[in-house]
Amino acid sequence: MTEPMQLLESYIDSIAARDFVTARGYLLDTAFRQVSPIAQFDDPDDFVSSLETIGTILHKINVIHRFQDDDVVCHVMDLIVNLDTRRTRRIVQVARVRDGKIADLEVIFDASEFNRMIITGDQWPF
Repeated sequence: MTEPMQLLESYIDSIAARDFVTARGYLLDTAFRQVSPIAQFDDPDDFVSSLETIGTILHKINVIHRFQDDDVVCHVMDLIVNLDTRRTRRIVQVARVRDGKIADLEVIFDASEFNRMIITGDQWPF
């Protein structure tokens, strides 16, 4: 594995272990950006705080595929979460590494269940 891939694998492992302090250490302190269908963060501390809320329901992360093109790393993953039942959510994460840290994260997933929750006021299923 090359350096950017190793960095992202370690980051994912720290999230799976709910070690958010270590996860934060992999993120660039300035000029950081995270985008998903439901949120955007420019502050890595705010982003990690949001991850901590998901950590309470996260059961497991299964990496299905991984790709790298220079400093860009892509993972296709299944997130298995515990709510009223165990549910699996497929996501794609695209990351750019700069100066040995994660500078950009884009997380792509179907946000339709989240959007229905906003409309109906139900609990977020992810």
